[in-house]
Amino acid sequence: MRWPWSARRSAHRLVLRRVGAAHAFVLTDGPPAHGDDAEPPRLLRWGLTNEARPVPAGDAIALLDPADYQILKVDTPHVPQEELKAAARWQIKEMVDVDVDELTLDVMHVGGDVDRPQRQLFVVAARNSAIQALTTGAAGFGEEVGIVDIWETALRNLLARQARADDLAARACAAVHIDERHCLLVVCAGDELFYTRRLEGDPGLLARARGEQTEAAVTELPLGFEYQPGGAFDAGASQESPLVVELQRSIDVWERSWPELPLARLYVITADHAPEVAALIQRELGQRTVALDPLAAFAADVPEPEGDPARALAACIPLLGAALRAETRKL
Repeated sequence: MRWPWSARRSAHRLVLRRVGAAHAFVLTDGPPAHGDDAEPPRLLRWGLTNEARPVPAGDAIALLDPADYQILKVDTPHVPQEELKAAARWQIKEMVDVDVDELTLDVMHVGGDVDRPQRQLFVVAARNSAIQALTTGAAGFGEEVGIVDIWETALRNLLARQARADDLAARACAAVHIDERHCLLVVCAGDELFYTRRLEGDPGLLARARGEQTEAAVTELPLGFEYQPGGAFDAGASQESPLVVELQRSIDVWERSWPELPLARLYVITADHAPEVAALIQRELGQRTVALDPLAAFAADVPEPEGDPARALAACIPLLGAALRAETRKL
């Protein structure tokens, strides 16, 4: 809805999602500008609130929860561009656990317009009921949702911007986003999404990164000497992190699928102790790994979040990526 006393449409961009009974939101001064010399967007307000109040904005983006959609990969059907969605609906009919009539679909080419003998599609299948709930929730902010986005493309935006800042835009880079409920991996090159996978989290890895490991560490011994006498050996301490194992498997799949695009860097996106988590993953994975600060994609004068700072950052990380959206396609 628009307030009758609003003289003209605002240029601001509002991005929001539900977090339990609360709403996380991000308000910027508009879509990101194009060009290498373009100024980054300004973050005007952001945070976590239990009370939705009107936030004037020119456009509103709502972010689906990962539980409310699937992202599937299929071979691109040989049909005209305008018929891709209809063809994809038939292709995924046996791949989803609900009737396809209960789903809204969108499609995008794997790797964008990259030329391959057999192109593939990402098919996003979102529950109609979840989209309806999002648009209803946005009404409390005085906005009509124009775009429904997903976490994978939001993380792609953060990763692509950081890769450009690190002079890696033409290289393949990956990002793993870790929070209490989700662990999501994306691989991008040239601003395009090539690969994504949802992983199981590993609280033990995060606890070690935060220095909260309770069991005694195995005594460091000279290289090649791996025996410790009696009860001094702790089998649990020597086990590999399941998250690291799954990251390695994903990297192996990537290298087999895209040998011409070796992975240049892995970024870790998490609200708590990101540098420590990145250092631990690098040590266990053997892959160059660094922390990515999602707020660094915006102008330097970032305001303090509304609500508890730690919870607000954790809730808003995917919204910060969605705020960088430059696509015009709508789900």
